[in-house]
Amino acid sequence: MSDTYTQHRGFQGVHRCEFERTLKGEYCTENAEVRLDGLRLCERHAERLRLEEQAICWRAMLAHIKLWSGEARGRGRGEVVRLLEIERLRAAATLGRILEDLEKDRGQASEDASGEGRALPLLPPLLLLSTAVTG
Repeated sequence: MSDTYTQHRGFQGVHRCEFERTLKGEYCTENAEVRLDGLRLCERHAERLRLEEQAICWRAMLAHIKLWSGEARGRGRGEVVRLLEIERLRAAATLGRILEDLEKDRGQASEDASGEGRALPLLPPLLLLSTAVTG
């Protein structure tokens, strides 16, 4: 998600976070402070959605690098294969950091939530679709 679609505060009145319901049917009770792609979200959920989208993008990049590496290998372009391997390592490291940040956020959310077990949020339908398309 581009920051150009993000607007901070400035809502008329008080609005609650519009993040998807949890599996327990609970809603986020935080005040919405960020407008992100048409949703009013609290800071924590806005950041979570940004991280999830970044993870999807980096997975897509890794898939393309794998595709290009195979093509370069088939054409005998060893120098290109080596360069793509370096880029694959960088992309994998970046994806790993993003996934760690997501896991920290989910761990903090489960500590903040009341009740037993861990209520994971439902993912927005477009996020699920993009994940299915990119693998």
